[in-house]
Amino acid sequence: MKELLDASLSGLNIIPTVLMAFVLIYWIIVIIGVIDINTLDFDLDVEADVDVDVDVDMDGDVEVGGEGLAGVLSFFNIGHMPFMIFLSFLVFPMWFLSILSAQYLGDTNTLASAGILILVFIVSLFIAKILTTPIAKFYMKLRKEDEAVDPMGKRCKVLLTVRSDSIGQAEIKANGTSILISAVTRDGVEIKKGEYALVIDYIKDGNHYLIEPDE
Repeated sequence: MKELLDASLSGLNIIPTVLMAFVLIYWIIVIIGVIDINTLDFDLDVEADVDVDVDVDMDGDVEVGGEGLAGVLSFFNIGHMPFMIFLSFLVFPMWFLSILSAQYLGDTNTLASAGILILVFIVSLFIAKILTTPIAKFYMKLRKEDEAVDPMGKRCKVLLTVRSDSIGQAEIKANGTSILISAVTRDGVEIKKGEYALVIDYIKDGNHYLIEPDE
């Protein structure tokens, strides 16, 4: 155990170790309900209907839907699911491979360690892409179902307490499906977990909805 800890904190291995610790703390906080899974999410310009399957021709070239950065992000399933899910699947193999490389290659100079870490990161990206493809397809399907439901005017149930100064989460059930929305309230209004509210406006800048108590 001591050897594993020493390896985790030695040299540039501390980078994936810190990322691993961050991911673990994040999921613990999510599990206990302090924040929701989309808290650290951000918007990416990736088309929701990009096919996440990879086509490989006879020459070994990989064809990816989309162009430029958006195409690269889409290829690795980034933007098709909450970012922290992808990061979790990226960080674990990155941490494992960095420890494994340190075990077999021993001490190396800083430049060599940086090169190994970059290689480990690239390999981990492809591992994460493979592992998250089923999850990406699931979220893309949910997104299409969500787009068919207009939240405006709908009654919702608060899952994470909503305030004017902090974004919470609410659930809308309509047309036989359930969708989750990020929401805030007017100044001074608080809607607690388990209470019901009405969706009255959409705040485009923050990509969340304004809700008020359903009395």
